[in-house]
Amino acid sequence: MEVISADEITKKFSMKETMDSIETFYLEKEKAYISPDRMHIEDGDNTALLMPAFYGGYYATKLVGVAPNNSRLGKDTIHGLMVLYDRKTMVPLFMCDAMAITSLRTGALGGLGMKYLAREDAKTLGIIGTGTQGWSHLHSALVARDIKHVHIFNRTEEKAYQFKSNAEKEFPDVSFTVSSINELVEHSDIVVTTTTSTTPVLPELSVSDWKGKLVVGVGSFRPSMQEISDQVLSEADEVYVDKESALRESGDMIRAEKLRTDTEAAWDLEEIITNNHHPEDLENKTIVYKSVGAAIFDLVVVQSIYERLYK
Repeated sequence: MEVISADEITKKFSMKETMDSIETFYLEKEKAYISPDRMHIEDGDNTALLMPAFYGGYYATKLVGVAPNNSRLGKDTIHGLMVLYDRKTMVPLFMCDAMAITSLRTGALGGLGMKYLAREDAKTLGIIGTGTQGWSHLHSALVARDIKHVHIFNRTEEKAYQFKSNAEKEFPDVSFTVSSINELVEHSDIVVTTTTSTTPVLPELSVSDWKGKLVVGVGSFRPSMQEISDQVLSEADEVYVDKESALRESGDMIRAEKLRTDTEAAWDLEEIITNNHHPEDLENKTIVYKSVGAAIFDLVVVQSIYERLYK
């Protein structure tokens, strides 16, 4: 069994390749896959996740622990392991740090939402939350659109400035600003929320201030979590999800179901990609795209990495 570190994965497999692997999976899919809803085991504020999936000649499983309070301890919120197996024999082929896969996959799902649902001329990005997901969505946004300026907000301002410093070193052609949350939303074409907040992090603005924006919600994954405000959930012109399971798993979408009547008809990423769907008249619309991830996406990504590096 091959074992690879998170650093090796990020050095050898790009965000664009990750987005392409998920897009190709939907465009060229020939075989059925098995991807049950992930198992959630809650332990106070912490959550253990078990995510198995089967596709083609592979079986994969991801074991993850999510500890939202780790940020206070200077530790990452998410830890875990990812294992890829031969589907027929169940022999393990490849094991890696699940954080690297989660970061790539999560960013790629958000990036694909931006590719299909954001305005073509989107130039400004707002990132709320400067952890692993915030960093991965910076990468995917730069793949999806020609982003020129990024607004950054974090509850702990010191972390926002550290994120800014790191981003300026990696992307010297992009400008970065630590902004208030109101300034971030007002001046961003794409707004990404990457927190585990139980109360909405988006500000109350006039309905017209939200027009022309794509809101990508990626942080909340439990029913008790809600990042997107009631205002945006109720006033959005169109709502999309990465997988249908997001309607059950995320507090944002559970709340949306109470505020509007069309959530059950929300298109998922498969429908968006296979239909090459791009909403019309985006200048005058507010679009919400909610991503929670699913085991099949992790399998597709880890399969792509394994086949590139070892086959």
